Amino acid sequence: MSRKNDDRANDEQQKVPEDDSEFKVQDRRHWQQDDEGDDESIESSPVKPTIIDEYRERAEQAEQKLHEYIEAFKQFRREQDDVRARLNRDIQRKVELQFGELVGDLLNSIDDLDLALAHIGDGEGAGNLARGVQMVRNKFVETLERHGVERMDPNGEEFDPNTTEAIRMDSVDGERDGKITETLRPGYRLGDRIIRPAQVAVGRRS
Repeated sequence: MSRKNDDRANDEQQKVPEDDSEFKVQDRRHWQQDDEGDDESIESSPVKPTIIDEYRERAEQAEQKLHEYIEAFKQFRREQDDVRARLNRDIQRKVELQFGELVGDLLNSIDDLDLALAHIGDGEGAGNLARGVQMVRNKFVETLERHGVERMDPNGEEFDPNTTEAIRMDSVDGERDGKITETLRPGYRLGDRIIRPAQVAVGRRS
C-alpha cells in the first residue's frame, strides 16, 4: 500500500505545470524604485534655462543691437560727408565760374591799356602818360596773379589747340614748323581752367 502511495505522489509531482516552475523575481526595495523613477523623470522632463542663461541671451541681443546702431550711424556719417563734399564741389565750381567771368572783364581792360600804351606818341607829356598807364596795367596783372590767374605768353612753344588759338600762319624753316612765332594776344588760365586762350601766329614750313 505504501508503494502505491509513493507512485501516486511521484505522478502528481510530474503533472505540475511548467509555468509554475518559473519564478519571477521582483525587486521591491523602495530605494531602488525611487532611483529608477528619478532617472525616468530626468530623461523625460526638459532642462529649464537658468537665470544666468537668460541674462547671457539678453546681453548678446543687446550687443547685436548696439552693433547695428553703430553701423547705421557710420553709414549716416558717410552719406553726410558725401553730401557735404558734393555741395562744396558745386559751390567751388560756381565761385570759379563767376570769378572767371569777372577776370574776363578785367582782361578786356588790360587789353585796352596795352592798346593805349602801343599808341602813345612821343609828344610832350607822353612819357608821364605812358608810365601812368603802365603802372595801372601792371597793378591789374599783379592783382590777378595774386588770386591765381596765370598769364600765358607761349612764344616759341609748340602750338597747342587746347590752350591757344591760331590767328595767323607764318612761313618758317623746318626747325620752327608747328611752333608759335608770335603771341598776338596773351592768354590767361585759372588753375586747370583756361579763362581765355592766347591768340598766336603759328609757323608753317614753306
